[in-house]
Amino acid sequence: MKKVLLASTALVGFAGAAAAEVTITGSAEMGIYGGSEIETQFFQDLDVTFSMSGETDGGLSFGASVDLDESDGSGTNVFSTAFEPYDDGGATIFVSGGFGTVTMGDTDGAMDWALTEAGNMGNPGSIADDETSHAGYLGAYLDGAYDGQIVRYDYAVGDFGFAISTEMDDSGDRDAGYALGLKYATMVSGVDMAFGFGYQTVDAGDDDFFGTGFDVDVDAVGVSAVATLASGFTGGIEITQISVEVDGGPFDGDDADIMHYGLGFGYETGPLAMHINYGLFEGDDIADFDGIGVAVGYDLGGGASVLAGYNNSNYLDDEDDYDTFSLGLSMSF
Repeated sequence: MKKVLLASTALVGFAGAAAAEVTITGSAEMGIYGGSEIETQFFQDLDVTFSMSGETDGGLSFGASVDLDESDGSGTNVFSTAFEPYDDGGATIFVSGGFGTVTMGDTDGAMDWALTEAGNMGNPGSIADDETSHAGYLGAYLDGAYDGQIVRYDYAVGDFGFAISTEMDDSGDRDAGYALGLKYATMVSGVDMAFGFGYQTVDAGDDDFFGTGFDVDVDAVGVSAVATLASGFTGGIEITQISVEVDGGPFDGDDADIMHYGLGFGYETGPLAMHINYGLFEGDDIADFDGIGVAVGYDLGGGASVLAGYNNSNYLDDEDDYDTFSLGLSMSF
């Protein structure tokens, strides 16, 4: 803590009258996890995040954060043609003012920013993220199709929010990806309502894609709606259409339209929180698959919680399924 205070003091002195702050937060998890294809074993995870913020004399806010748990640069994505590492994974930088907010780094694209995933509807979480890792779950949409570094601009006017974002191919071989997001929040008869719309497009391959000579373009469009009641209930739906277009090569014209449906429900009463979500992928000429995720949390106070998670994934055409579970203690600092 002494180092944190010294760093904060140094920044304040450098900035003059402008405010600056450096904080450290962290979390730790311990328990067990396993499943139908995983031997039951011990689980532990430690995460530390440095957050820095400041403000200019003119009122311009700025800041950055580094998540040490994700900053090793080892991430890759299935759409990454060269399997390039994420640059500065876990790091984000932002500048904010009357014009809106610009964020760069390991952050959500505009579509992910606008939509509420089924797993984010009243979810207390689990130590191994079981409830959001089943086969039917859709999370980051098309984010990470390149190097994982995203630039997003967002602006809010009252209950409306708007965002645009881009992610670039560092090699220059593929066209940059773009996303658009809109969201609106309101209250209807005492019920908090949140609506989102998003569109995203990425270039998943070019003429040199693994030497096969074809282009692959992927588009996604989605909507979400979530209702939160004062009684502690939360529920919502998320629907996304993913279109894959193949041009040239041996797979020319093998286009596909994939629909994803997600449902999420949560309930919180006192220290107890419960969540369940369901997701389904289906489309022409592809194998349909779905999954269900469950999470239960009990708040012990002081930043500690007991968390349990479970999921089941089902490949419908093969009638093959598998599951995972976890149970443990989560601590926030």
